[in-house]
Amino acid sequence: MPVKRRNPKRRQKVTPEAVEAFRARDFAALHLALGLGPWEASPLPASITPLGVDPADRHSWGEETWRQAVALQARLQEAAA
Repeated sequence: MPVKRRNPKRRQKVTPEAVEAFRARDFAALHLALGLGPWEASPLPASITPLGVDPADRHSWGEETWRQAVALQARLQEAAA
């Protein structure tokens, strides 16, 4: 009987490296520290994100990663305080 593959929802850990990259506004280091894929929205504010993801321009591919980025941004801001 075939086994159905399921993708568990990942929860990125907010590590000290991630907090430092967030404070430094380092897009690449933050993505690396959080283990984000290149297709996932950055938790950095849109004004400094190289991808410039606009919340008004969310399509089906980006809706889930946008929500993840907003949640990560809140967790990183809390950890940085």
